[in-house]
Order: sequence, then C-alpha cells, then structure tokens
Amino acid sequence: MGRYSYDDMPPEGYRDKRRGSGKMTAAIASIGVLLTLIAVIIYLLFTPHRGQAVDAQEEVEAVSVDPIEPEIIESRERAVPQIPEAVQEEAMETPSPIESASGRYAEIEFTDYTVAEGDTLLGIGEKYSLSTTTLVSVNKLSDVNLQPGMELEIPPMDGTLYTVEEGDTLEAIAEARNPELTAADLASLNGKAYTAVFPGEEIFIPAPGTVAESIEYLFASPIKNGEIIARFGDLIDGKPLNGIVIASEPGSAVCAAADGTVLDIFTSEFGRSVTLLHDNGYSTDYYALEYVGVKVSERVEKGDVIGAIGTSNRYFDQPAVVFSVEQNSVPLDPTNLTEF
Repeated sequence: MGRYSYDDMPPEGYRDKRRGSGKMTAAIASIGVLLTLIAVIIYLLFTPHRGQAVDAQEEVEAVSVDPIEPEIIESRERAVPQIPEAVQEEAMETPSPIESASGRYAEIEFTDYTVAEGDTLLGIGEKYSLSTTTLVSVNKLSDVNLQPGMELEIPPMDGTLYTVEEGDTLEAIAEARNPELTAADLASLNGKAYTAVFPGEEIFIPAPGTVAESIEYLFASPIKNGEIIARFGDLIDGKPLNGIVIASEPGSAVCAAADGTVLDIFTSEFGRSVTLLHDNGYSTDYYALEYVGVKVSERVEKGDVIGAIGTSNRYFDQPAVVFSVEQNSVPLDPTNLTEF
C-alpha cells in the first residue's frame, strides 16, 4: 500500500482547503502589520515629543499680557475732615451726643521725613523712638523695603492710623484701641472741635501710655485759689451752662487765662463781661465782673489782671465769675483745659 490506507486517506479537497485557509491568515496578518505601521507613522508625525516645540498657533491661543509696573510706595496726605455746617451747628447747640473736644491735648503734629539711601524702617523707627508697626500704619506701607526719595510722616508717639467705618463712633474707637483716652481726647489730638466722625475719615490713635504725661493745660485759672461751684452743663436759670462758675472773696482779681487780645467788653445776663481772643481759634469769656480793667484791642499776657469779682451777680449766693472757653465758636469744658 501507499502512505495512506483506505481509512486514513484525507477526504477529497482537503489539501485545497488548507491552502486557502493559510492564504487568508497571511492576508489578515499583512493587513494588521500595515495598520500598525500606519499608526506608528501618524504617532511620529503628529505627536510632540520631549525637546520638540509645539506649534503655538495650532495648540494654544496666544495671549497678550501687558507688563505690570512696580508700585512705588509714597507717603499719603492726612485726610482733613470736611464737616457739614449742620453738624457744627448741632455741636454748638447740643454738646451731647456730639461732644466737644476736651482740649486736654494739643493737636498731634507729624514730621516729614525723606528716605535716604540705605535707610531702613527699623533704623528710622529707632531714630524717632517709634515701632515699625507705627510707621507702617501711619504711612500705609505695603512693603517694608523703602525706596530713596520716599516721603514718610513721622508721628510724635507710637500709635495706629484708623479709617472710620460706617457705624463707628469716636467713643467706641477709643474704648477698643486706647481706653486711657476719651472720645473728646481723641478729638483734641486729631484737631477736631467735636467727637462726630464720618466714614473714610482717618483718626490717629496714640498707643496706651504714650500721652499720659504729655497733657498740657492751655489755660490758667482766672482766679487763684477759687472754688468751682457750678460745672459745664449744669442748669442755670433753666439753661445749660457753657462754662464753669468760680467763687472767691469779694474783690478778688480776675486774670487772663492765657496770652491774648481783648476782643470785646459787653454786658451779659451775668453782668459786665470780657472776651479774650487766643491762638488756634480759642477764646475765653469772663462774666459777672465787678469792674473791668482792660480796653478793647489791648494785648494781655497770661496772669494779667483784667477785672475783679463782686457781689452784684443775681444767680449765685457768693461772689463768683463765670469762665467759659470756646474753640471756633464751639463751647468746651474749661475743666479739661485749665489748670486750677
């Protein structure tokens, strides 16, 4: 027999089918290789690789950015409050709740300083005995690096600059930041004649303990060794007193409380009266004089005798003088400004 027995012999057409199947497999494999090759070519052509720049016009839309100039920190100008006339009138007519300035302190004066080459905030602070925190607050600095030529404002003591917000009161500001000072004190220190504040207004608040020893009385008592028998705001004949009443012996000399000029001599409800005009908008009045020893426009110095008290006043049981102080026509409590 040959290679196959009858039973082992493959069926007719078997070899032809095997040849066809092998050709199909080879064709499929060729197509797969071809597709893989095409994919590799596409990947290499269109995919960016490390070290290869991306076309900005195709991938990312170009954005134009203007350069930002560096901010030069400059000193600020202190805000001068502009006060509505209606508020001033209210302050004159009703001392409370818009309280008059105490007058216990003179207005804070700031020193201008020009930053020199090599200056530092710490060095300037040491020079003026101030903390860097104070210098940053007062000058609204956003950077501690100073540039030569910058103008700084130097306060006479440590403190902070506060910008008034809606709903703030000077009393609340004082209580929160320096309870040693009253609202009226803060008004005086900031050159205000009253305690009303407005949103956006800037208030300098001295640090606690920095002004305790800086109180300077502007006026001397018009009567030596006198006794205060009525105070600012007390009712006299049904009206609030815009001053104080100082009692003493009949004929006691009444002296000028500060250097000034005789502005007026007149007769008031209390009797003979004298008005003296002083610096910084202050004026003093001396009511209920027995006689007057000065003339209008006469220049007087603190302690000069301008008159004397007697017994002619109908409101008091003893010889007394009514002493009042005003600044820019706003009545102030003389006890806050006068050394007795």
